[in-house]
Amino acid sequence: MKKRSIAVACLLPALTALHLAPASAAPAAAGAVSAVSGVTLAWADAGRTAIKITWTSPLADKVELTTSYGPELLGTTAAGAADQLVVPVSKFHPTYDPSRKAQIIVTDSAGASASSKEFDQHVPRAKPAGVGISGSSLQGTADVDTTPDATPNDPLDVAVPVPLRYRPNILVDCTRTKYATSSSPSFSIPLPSLAARLWIDTSNEWPAPYVDENYSGFGIDRARISTAAPTSTTYRQAFTLTGTVTQLEAFFTHEQGNCGIGPVVPEPRPVVIQARKDSSSAWGVVGSTSTGAGGRYSFQVTNPGTRQYRSVVPTRKTNDSLDLGVTSGIRTVAATTQVLSAKFLTATVAYGKPATAYLSVLPGSNQRALLQAKNTSGAWAGVTYKTLAGGKGYATITWRRRGVTPFRWYVPASKTSSGLTVGAVFTGSFYLTVR
Repeated sequence: MKKRSIAVACLLPALTALHLAPASAAPAAAGAVSAVSGVTLAWADAGRTAIKITWTSPLADKVELTTSYGPELLGTTAAGAADQLVVPVSKFHPTYDPSRKAQIIVTDSAGASASSKEFDQHVPRAKPAGVGISGSSLQGTADVDTTPDATPNDPLDVAVPVPLRYRPNILVDCTRTKYATSSSPSFSIPLPSLAARLWIDTSNEWPAPYVDENYSGFGIDRARISTAAPTSTTYRQAFTLTGTVTQLEAFFTHEQGNCGIGPVVPEPRPVVIQARKDSSSAWGVVGSTSTGAGGRYSFQVTNPGTRQYRSVVPTRKTNDSLDLGVTSGIRTVAATTQVLSAKFLTATVAYGKPATAYLSVLPGSNQRALLQAKNTSGAWAGVTYKTLAGGKGYATITWRRRGVTPFRWYVPASKTSSGLTVGAVFTGSFYLTVR
């Protein structure tokens, strides 16, 4: 609409029901004509790429968008120019906040102002839900907030509701990737190799908001795990597997724009201890424990024979994150034969008399043990073999060397009933005295 001249405006009745100018507007000058009115707004085109604002005023005007964040200048018009402004929709700052209201305020050069009806720029927020892994893909759906906006039937509401459109938006190592927009709330995107944060951008008649100030995203958390174990223990001896789980989380702050990946203090997480006989065997569960202070864990095992061990932290789902699981490296813990007893039943005998050597070991198998003695040169030499029965055996000898002689048994490797290897062992020295 064209501006009327000031002279004509002075002849018209003064406008009533003027809206108050915002705090930033200058007060009207004494004797100034205040005739700004009729602020309206509507979508400027079928594609809703811009908004057309119209009003009536005889003077030069400034047009502001005011929200809870304060006023923001959209543009100005000169006296005598058309009382309208077409503003790109991006300047209206669509929001996921259903409570936010906005108004257009037109203020003339005399300080008088008028306001549009309140309107919202609301796009329903959608949070990732049901997030999981399928092969190398991250899959899930959108859980949409159904809270109604604060200005129903405002001037920018459309007659036929525009269905939501969805676009996965993921931040990995401070780099954003926005995938294709879809009308389906379900999504399937590549599984990130690092800790990440996931959003689902939504749009309706308003484009997707640039940022979501009140939602820091759905966490795709990673973890590191260490594990330690002894390389060998005797058969049926208890040992402890220990390790630490470190949870890695992507962080992002809207205000400062900080982002990165860092360790966080983890909540207790279950740790499953697995074992197998060798690389050609399947893994089986030995037991489970959970992390404690500092993400540390421990688990005690009674050595049943040589096995490979690893620690597995399963993937865990929470309301706001998917904590991906992790598997430790492999630790092989060998088992060696446990010697229960190795001795002479009678440790002192007369020259020419027999002496009986005894051996008892675990596992109780039919090992062919070798009795050895140190010769006069100090080297170990075989004396006799004995096939054990259930891990026990006796060997009677007549030792024809006076004095004290060290003896020992050599017990070869064996298999347990479950097929696990138990390594060979030399017993400690025991002594025979011949007088």
